[in-house]
Amino acid sequence: MSERIREVPSPRRTTTTYVADRATIRVAVPQGWARGVIAGVEAAFAGWALITVCAMIAYLTLRSNTWMNDTTPRDALGLGGDLWAAVIGGTSVVGGVHYRAIPTLAGALLIVLVRLLLRNTAGFPRSAALFAVPGFLLTSWLLAGTSGTHAHWWTGTIGGVLIPLIGSVWFVASGYARDHEAPTMQHWISGGLKLGGLSVAVLAGASLVAAIVALVAGWGRMAGIQEILGAASGADTAFIVGAQLAFAPTVMAWAAAWWSGAGFLTATDSLHSPAVAGTGPIPPIPLLGAVPETAPGLWVILAPIALGVGLGIVAARSFRREHLLHQSAQGVLASLIVAAVTALWMWSATMSLGSVRLASMGPRVGWATVALVLEIALPALIIALATHPTTRALLGEGAGRVRNEGEALRRRAAERASRVGTAASTTDEAWAEASDSAEDSAGDDGADEAGAENLEAEADGGEADEMPEEASETAADEPVDDESAQAEGDADDPETRATRREGLN
Repeated sequence: MSERIREVPSPRRTTTTYVADRATIRVAVPQGWARGVIAGVEAAFAGWALITVCAMIAYLTLRSNTWMNDTTPRDALGLGGDLWAAVIGGTSVVGGVHYRAIPTLAGALLIVLVRLLLRNTAGFPRSAALFAVPGFLLTSWLLAGTSGTHAHWWTGTIGGVLIPLIGSVWFVASGYARDHEAPTMQHWISGGLKLGGLSVAVLAGASLVAAIVALVAGWGRMAGIQEILGAASGADTAFIVGAQLAFAPTVMAWAAAWWSGAGFLTATDSLHSPAVAGTGPIPPIPLLGAVPETAPGLWVILAPIALGVGLGIVAARSFRREHLLHQSAQGVLASLIVAAVTALWMWSATMSLGSVRLASMGPRVGWATVALVLEIALPALIIALATHPTTRALLGEGAGRVRNEGEALRRRAAERASRVGTAASTTDEAWAEASDSAEDSAGDDGADEAGAENLEAEADGGEADEMPEEASETAADEPVDDESAQAEGDADDPETRATRREGLN
């Protein structure tokens, strides 16, 4: 909010006050918006004119047939308007029955046409390209309402918005992808757009290959249905083949839905998938002769999974980002692009050719979209993240940490086992000591008695030891004692005394 300074004069002094301006919101149309509107109008008129001319050529070629005797050029022009409504997803009502079958090839060509016409807005802001949407939608309503005979113009609103919107987003995204001046942290956006576009292109190419294989395998059945239609000339055959060629992306979508495992419906009661093969009758459309008559099994989904793995390897090598977070954001953006394009593609391949049994035909949109995203986009994202240097470094650190923790656990377990073993041995020793002590205590009583006896024996032995000494002393002293005793005895004897006196004398 800006501020301006206003000086308020005062009789005494001059003061400065601040008066805040009111906030204003300006809505301005970007420069180049008129060129965006003109691009949308031109694309709508060009598409309607091309379809109408094709309808008039078909009328002039086939008007000699008996079943077209009552057809007039006005009817052919009305048919062109109805076909235009069908291209943008409109519904035609004939005899109270609603018919809807989108010529998806014509819609794809219109998207490319819008993208080319928006090149006139290249020098203006990118938002100017979005003004092709209202220009195309209003013109489509006008053409379908004024030229169509059986079509309800308002039923083509979805296609009238989606066709120019896809072309505009494509133009803006391609310009952003080439913006090399974008900040480095935003390069994942351009990488995600490129990777998403590559994934969609690879999916479409693989679906085309699968469709061609199915057409070759069912060529005989297709030729039989062609004969039933009674094409009498080459012009009739060319008209039938050309009409079916306009549904080429539809056939590819049916093939992609089949090999994804979700399958598609040729009628409300007839599902065809790798696990189920419907046995009901099919409409008299030659292309439906290529519908598989057998169910090979769900191993078929390995093909889209292998495709996703290949995309993941390409993403890991050619669309690698320095930061793991940017790599993740890039992969998520690519997955969202694949999901959005696949859902729109599958929806455009659905059709209604009747009121009861043929009221619902084509892929099961939700299941087919989820299956293809899980089988293609998710493996690509996982492989790109798993092979990132940061992920490998984290895994290496984690493995080293786990290894160290494992070694520490083993070491602690060994220490615990050794402590347990030591405690067990200590316990055993304690028990052994306790048992020994018990035995010792039991033996101590005997030992005490034996000790007492030993002590007595030692005492006796001492006495005995003393006795020999005494005995020896006695033995040694015996002569003296004997002599002394003898002397004493003699002294006591009167005769001895007399003898001693005589000797003394």
